[in-house]
Amino acid sequence: MKMQNKVALVTGAALGYRHGGPSIGSAIAFKLASEGAKVVVVDVLEEMGEGTANGIRENGGTSLFIRTDVSNTDEVKRAVEMTRQEFGALHCLVNCAASYRGEIAKNVVEISEEDWKRIVDVNLNGYFRFAKYGIPLILQSGGGTIVNISSSAAFRVLKDFSVYPVTKAAINALTRTLAIDFAPHVRANAICPGFVRIANSEGDRSPQEVEQWIEGIAKTYPLKRVCSVEEVANVALFLASDDSSYINGECIIVDGGRSVCDTHEF
Repeated sequence: MKMQNKVALVTGAALGYRHGGPSIGSAIAFKLASEGAKVVVVDVLEEMGEGTANGIRENGGTSLFIRTDVSNTDEVKRAVEMTRQEFGALHCLVNCAASYRGEIAKNVVEISEEDWKRIVDVNLNGYFRFAKYGIPLILQSGGGTIVNISSSAAFRVLKDFSVYPVTKAAINALTRTLAIDFAPHVRANAICPGFVRIANSEGDRSPQEVEQWIEGIAKTYPLKRVCSVEEVANVALFLASDDSSYINGECIIVDGGRSVCDTHEF
C-alpha cells in the first residue's frame, strides 16, 4: 500500500470517451487507489468522471468526483477547496487533462488562433492552474509529489501537428520549474508516453480496422507493440510514491525505445 493515508487529485480522469474503457487519467486514478490513496477524480465529463469514482469505490477504495473545467480558474480553485474540505489534505497532484480534438493536426498557418488558445489553455494552463492552487495545500499537508503527463511529442514532433508538441514541451519546462521552486517539500516529475492505446483513440473504425491500425503503429516501435494505459499508470505510481524519493525534475520517456532510434522501421 504505497499510497496509504495519502490524498491524490487526478485531472482528466474520466473513463474512456467513446467505449468506456480506461483513459490514462482513469488508469492512474485506479492505480493510486489500489495502493491506498484517497483519490479525487477531476474531469469536465461528468458521467464518465463519476464512472471512475464509482469504480474505485466499488473496489473498496475512497474517491470523490468533482466536475471541473481546467481552463476555468474558479472551478480549479473550487476543486482544490473541496479536496481540502473532504479529505483535509493533498499529497499528490497528477495533471493529465488534455484536449485531443481533431483540429490540433494542423500547422501554425492552418490552425486558428481560437483553437490554438483553447488547446494551450487546457493542455498547459490547466496544469499551471492546478499547480498554482494545489501546491499551497500540498505544502500545508506536509509536502508531496506532482506528476505531469506530458508526451514524447515534446522531443519528437510530427509534420503539421504544431500546438500539441508545443504544449507538451512547455509542460516539461513547467515540471522542472516546479521541481526547483518547491523542493525539498514537493517533488515534480513528468511522464512522456509515446502512442498509448486508449478507448477514445479508436474513433469510428471497425474492430478489424482498429487492430490493423494498431498493428501498423506497433511496427514503428522497437518492442513491436504500443503502450497500455496500465504501463503509464505504473510509472505514475512510482513517481507519486516514496519509491522515487530521490527523483525530482525528470521527464521520463515511456515509448518503448522509439525516441532513441534514428529509424521507425523495425
